[in-house]
Amino acid sequence: YGIDRRSVADVLTGKRVLITGAGGSIGSELARIAATFHPQQLILMERAENALFEIDRQIARRFPDVARRALLHDVTDADATLRHCVALRPQVVFHAAAHKHVPLMEDHPSHAVVNNLFGTKSIADASMAVDAERFVLISSDKAVNPTSVMGATKRLAEIYTQWLNG
Repeated sequence: YGIDRRSVADVLTGKRVLITGAGGSIGSELARIAATFHPQQLILMERAENALFEIDRQIARRFPDVARRALLHDVTDADATLRHCVALRPQVVFHAAAHKHVPLMEDHPSHAVVNNLFGTKSIADASMAVDAERFVLISSDKAVNPTSVMGATKRLAEIYTQWLNG
C-alpha cells in the first residue's frame, strides 16, 4: 500500500520531529522515513548509547541536509523529559520507546510498567505541555485483548493517551 506522501508531508515538512526509541527497530525506521520529508529538525531520543550513535550516523550520512539532534535520554525520567521538550519544542512526536519482548516482560513486569506505561505518560504529558501538534503512540497488536504483561502495559498506555486526547 505505501504511505500517502502528500498527507505525511503536510505533517512533517518543516517541523521539529521528535522520535523516542529512535535507535530501536521501529524508531530507527521512523527516523529514516521522517528524514525524507525534510523536517526542520529531527530529534532522535534514545537511552541506548550504541543504538543512538548508529541511527544518528545513518541519518547524517543519508540525509546530510537534515538538521538533527541525538539526545541520549530515558523517557521514563519525567522531569528531564519535560525539560527537553520545553527546550526543543517538538511539533510532532512519535513515541516508539518501549519494552516489547513478551517473555522478558513476564519475568520483569515492573520494567514493563515503568517503561511502557510511565514512559508513555512522561512523553505524552511533556508533548501536551509544549502544545505539540501531533503525538503518535506506537503500540502493539498484543494490546488488543492483552494476555501478557507487555500487552497489558501497552494497552494501558493506549488508554492514557486516548484519555489525554479526550
